[in-house]
Amino acid sequence: MVFDLFNQGLTLGVGMTAILAALGVVMCSSPIYSALYLIGHMVCLALLFLLYNAEFIAAVQVVVYAGAVMILFLFIIALLGAKKEDLKLTDITFEKFLAGSFVGTLFCELLMTLAVGETRPVLGEMTPEKLEQIGSAKAIGLTLFSKHLIPFELASILLLVATVGVICLAKFQVKPIRRNTR
Repeated sequence: MVFDLFNQGLTLGVGMTAILAALGVVMCSSPIYSALYLIGHMVCLALLFLLYNAEFIAAVQVVVYAGAVMILFLFIIALLGAKKEDLKLTDITFEKFLAGSFVGTLFCELLMTLAVGETRPVLGEMTPEKLEQIGSAKAIGLTLFSKHLIPFELASILLLVATVGVICLAKFQVKPIRRNTR
């Protein structure tokens, strides 16, 4: 009973910290600080995975996302030059309106998940061998590289194309064409 209360309080604290870090990502005007808030958010997600006994996913969250991908983001931000953006809420453009409506839709979906309640546990006979087969790194690797190989490779190609695109945008500037008025 006491352990459940402590576990629920710890989960609530880590979850609230993750929400605050996510707000810091969106609200901060400096890209470097936004990336650091995103790293904090990913670490909080890894802690939540640990609290729900998903150690492998927590380790992957820290190593892949908080480690490799965020280091890539920080290199790209450093390459582009970290400039603070002037956030003027009075200038509402069509893009800002679309972004706001998208965030509002996501927030409504989040509120709808509160109505679902607790998830049901997996039913059926679970032997230790079956549990080890489902949650082991070997089983996840076999599933990832056999059933989900094409989406995995497409995601890696997408990251590579995005990185090359950012480097091209940062290094090559397009000069506007001047017309002769004579």
